[in-house]
Amino acid sequence: MPQTFGLLWFFLGAGVGTWWLSEQKNGHVAYQCQRRLGPASSRAGTQMMNSSEKMQDADAAPYQPYQRDWEPERARVRQFSRDAGDTFVEPSETTLNTILQATEALKVKIAEQRALREEERCMEEERRRGIPPRYV
Repeated sequence: MPQTFGLLWFFLGAGVGTWWLSEQKNGHVAYQCQRRLGPASSRAGTQMMNSSEKMQDADAAPYQPYQRDWEPERARVRQFSRDAGDTFVEPSETTLNTILQATEALKVKIAEQRALREEERCMEEERRRGIPPRYV
């Protein structure tokens, strides 16, 4: 159970860290902090003004997405997925084989114990038949 929570906290931290870095790269967090705190000096005021001018310029310019050939990346991801699947299946097969062998061994052991019990029961019945009951 503690491992599950550790994994949860890991993914939560990874998500927050990724979000924080993306916001830092875009400059949104820094801009919001300056806006909340207010300009501490004239330099901070000009920085804030420059960043607001940049934002207005960015709004005026049309958005042009970065063009990239994604096919090599897709092929690499597919290969990674296949390798991960093979890596996952191999221990699963080994585990299933181990479980199957253990189950077969237990079946043999149970059959032996059943045969011993049956043999003891037969011997007990023969002993009862051979010795007459004593009436004292």
